[in-house]
Amino acid sequence: MRVPREAYQLAGVSLLALAAASTLQISGAEACSAIASGAGTTVGSGISAETTFETTSVTVECSTTGNVQDVGGVFTTGFAGYKGQANDSSTVIVNDYDGNGDDIVSIFGGILDNSTPTPVISGLPPVTSSATTSLQSAEGTLELFGGNDRFEMSYGDLSGDPFAPNVDANLDAGAGDDTVIIQAGSIHDIDLGDGVDSVVISGSGTQVGNVTGGIGDDLISVGILEVEEGVFFSEPIVGIISGGEGGDTITIGGGNVEAVDAGAGDDQVSIGGNTAIELDIDGEAGNDTITVSGNATIGGSIFGNDGNDTVNIDGGTVGTTISPGIVDLAGGADIFNMTAGHVTGSVFGEGGGNTYTVSGGTVDGSIYAGSQDDSVSISGNASVGIDPGEGGEGTDSVGLEDGDDTFDMTGGTLAGAVSGGAGNDVITLRGGTINSFLEGNDGNDQILVSGGVLAGEVTGDVGDDLIVISGGAIGSSVSGGAGFDNVSVTGGTITGGIDAEHVHLSGGTIGGNITGLGPDTLVIDGIGAVDPLNLSDGVLFSGTGANGTITGTDLAAGGKSQNFTGFDNFSSDNSTLRFSGGTQGINHLNLGSGSTLFINGNVTMPGSIIATNSLIDMTNGVAGDVLTLGGLTLNGASIGLDINQQTSQSDQLIADAFSATGANTIIVNLLGTPQFAEPTDIPLIVSTNGPVTGTFSVAGVPGTPGSLFTYAIVTGPNGSVFLRATPVNFGIAAAPTSATNAGAVAVAIEALYGINRDALDADLHLSPASGSGMVPVSESFGVFASGQFAHTEHDGYNISGGGLNGSGPSFDANDFSAAISLDFNAAKHFQFDNEYGLNIGVFAGYASTDVNLGAFRGFDAIGEGTNKAGLFGGYALFRKDYNYALVSASGFIGGSDVTNGVLGTTGSYDTKGYAVTASVGHIFKLGERTRFDLRGGLLGVSFRGDPYKDSGGNEFGKSKLSFGAIKLEPGIYGDYTLSNGMVISPYARGELQQRFGYKNTTEIDTREIDFNDADFSAALSTGFNLKMSAATTVNGEVRGKVSSDSSTIGAKLGLKIAF
Repeated sequence: MRVPREAYQLAGVSLLALAAASTLQISGAEACSAIASGAGTTVGSGISAETTFETTSVTVECSTTGNVQDVGGVFTTGFAGYKGQANDSSTVIVNDYDGNGDDIVSIFGGILDNSTPTPVISGLPPVTSSATTSLQSAEGTLELFGGNDRFEMSYGDLSGDPFAPNVDANLDAGAGDDTVIIQAGSIHDIDLGDGVDSVVISGSGTQVGNVTGGIGDDLISVGILEVEEGVFFSEPIVGIISGGEGGDTITIGGGNVEAVDAGAGDDQVSIGGNTAIELDIDGEAGNDTITVSGNATIGGSIFGNDGNDTVNIDGGTVGTTISPGIVDLAGGADIFNMTAGHVTGSVFGEGGGNTYTVSGGTVDGSIYAGSQDDSVSISGNASVGIDPGEGGEGTDSVGLEDGDDTFDMTGGTLAGAVSGGAGNDVITLRGGTINSFLEGNDGNDQILVSGGVLAGEVTGDVGDDLIVISGGAIGSSVSGGAGFDNVSVTGGTITGGIDAEHVHLSGGTIGGNITGLGPDTLVIDGIGAVDPLNLSDGVLFSGTGANGTITGTDLAAGGKSQNFTGFDNFSSDNSTLRFSGGTQGINHLNLGSGSTLFINGNVTMPGSIIATNSLIDMTNGVAGDVLTLGGLTLNGASIGLDINQQTSQSDQLIADAFSATGANTIIVNLLGTPQFAEPTDIPLIVSTNGPVTGTFSVAGVPGTPGSLFTYAIVTGPNGSVFLRATPVNFGIAAAPTSATNAGAVAVAIEALYGINRDALDADLHLSPASGSGMVPVSESFGVFASGQFAHTEHDGYNISGGGLNGSGPSFDANDFSAAISLDFNAAKHFQFDNEYGLNIGVFAGYASTDVNLGAFRGFDAIGEGTNKAGLFGGYALFRKDYNYALVSASGFIGGSDVTNGVLGTTGSYDTKGYAVTASVGHIFKLGERTRFDLRGGLLGVSFRGDPYKDSGGNEFGKSKLSFGAIKLEPGIYGDYTLSNGMVISPYARGELQQRFGYKNTTEIDTREIDFNDADFSAALSTGFNLKMSAATTVNGEVRGKVSSDSSTIGAKLGLKIAF
């Protein structure tokens, strides 16, 4: 069937508006026509023939055409028969028709009322008499009687405009599989009667009273019209829809419906679009499915009633703010699904094992699961509020109520709590937010939290509960409640503490204390950890007759401490603990292999400690901490103690009973300013019940000042243990000063030799690329300047004194020097330069060195130092042909800053020194571009550093470095002109040096430390001078130096500028 164009063009236009828009004329003519269908049977012939006609169905059509609106009377599909004669005088008998055929009634416009004659029947055998028959009239009800009837209402045509029909009566379709289609107009109540009936009501101006399905699997559709052109939605007005008995399908896609009562049977009710249900939806008895979607509004509530019902909320609104609507699933194993929409009240499961899946939408009230084994799932962006109840004291968003229930939440928000009710419940929080608490209530419950946010606490309540926290955030505490409860934490965050008989901690963050512990209950390890274990500083573990173990866990990380009370036994295996003052309530503490107990402050433990292959570490930078015990047993254990030599204070162990077996170690952390002058005795262990026995070895903490001493155990009064500290290894404490002095001397000597080489190059043209570096300022005077960066690495000196004889730490130095020289050509000035050369020069400059000493004997870095000094001096160069003699002298005055990595201190001191050189040599010309220089001479150096006191109060005396040396320096030079006009002069130079009178000493605490290396050394340097312009020369050099016990390698880059 094709939908009339007007059916969707006039959507939303009321009947009154249509009437007002038309020129309405009403006539007294019949608005309806009726045609009977059937068959006649003739007996006899001629005038003796008798024809009997049986009607099988009636087709009625009421229509409006032209400009006149006809009115018809309300009828039934039955009529009374008649008897008469045909034209041939034979007898015609038309039997009565009871209306129980497959009748069709089509109303296209027109009006039916109770005061107008009913349609005349056509299609019957004619008679000569004027006898006619009409459809039976009906008082207020248009009756179709039995049969598979079809009833239609749609627009007619009045003066070219659509006109909707008006049936001022009810419709009774009667028994049979009837079809009712209402596309326009108005009609009172519709009773489909028994049978598999179908009613489709559409059209935005359509008005229908109540619709009753009767017995049978009926189809009732409102606001939806499906035709070839597509699906069209409209908004008719309908009264109460009652499905009656049978598996009815009620689909409402738009319009206004007073209420829906699906009736008994397994019904399907779908409410969507912009539908408005003024009152309730009631599934009645049977396994019903009720679905609300789109923008539908349910003014009342939804009732599933008896049966295993399913309610789907995929959109729309149930109830109003003023009058909240509920979803009451009632008895049966019901299913509630919600993906969108809004329920203004609560959802009730009552009896049955119900299933709730809420992945979207909003429930303003709560979800009460029911009294049997229910399942609730919250996910997505679902939101569930709180039903305050009659007393206004409601707290739950989800009440699982009685039964062994299951709750799972992966997303969404709950404004209130989740309560398990009686039964063995499983409650899982994997995501989303619960803005209150989570409680298992009565029964042996399981509460599993792996994600999400819980604002309140987790409580198991009555029963033997299991609580597992592996993720998420809990804003309060976790409590097992009454019963023997197990709490396991592998990840997540608990703002508060934990109260349970058995607690297993392997990960996660816990902000409060661990309380309520019983025997064999506390286990701390890393098994199954999702996040690192992070307990609060000062956390309290408390219980009654409690026992505990910790395995492979660093509880003392970050300086955090723990406290214990009510423990019989506690065992540690490869783990750390820290006690920071106070009394610890452990009767027996077993420190197993690889474990460490840190002690800060004064700690009392009336019980005993058994330390096996473990460490009791009392080092915290403050001497005087006391650990008082009921008993102490050491077996291959170590004890770390803070010791202050100056005050003769140390950390102490006091025990009523003491025993030691195996090889035990005392590790000394030396505090304050070390005393290197003489040994000191300090009390360590006090036994109040007999002498301390056992084997002990003592060592300083590697990489600390304590390692600069050797230690011995000395028995004191009452058998107590004293520690005797003897300084033996403190020589390396002077290494930063010595290395800084060596660097200062090296850069000053190299700067002096650099000036000497510039003077030789300028006068003897040894290296053409640099020989023009001097710029004359007059006939007898010239000026040149130079600067260089250098980096050297040294294997280190041999140290003797201060209890150490052997190789010291290696070091490297970054050097910089710059100088300006004024050269006086005396030979030219006094006019004897034809035979001799004599140049006299003075210079001034700056030199600095930055020295770093590497790791050594457990110290990450021995230290570092810088020296900055001013240079000044002069030279004299005499030559005849290619023979020459050169003498020079330089003074350098400055200051050093040192950082001592051994003592952890800093210091500063002034320095001064001088160097003198004397050299003779001859230059051999090997070719046009090569020369060989054979040079030898003497070097003398003297350097002094003033005494100083470092930041730790350590007294450093004067330091000095002095020596003389004989040197032989052969070298070969060349020069080449590049294509760009620059001149490059590569060279290679050797050096053989024999020192004599070498002295490199530093004093600490009146003890002198010597630093030395071999007197004879050999060096090889290779480099180049690149003359880039008349005034600028760049030079680079790599130098290696070796001796019998050390080696040095260095590189430098220099710049010479003439001006």
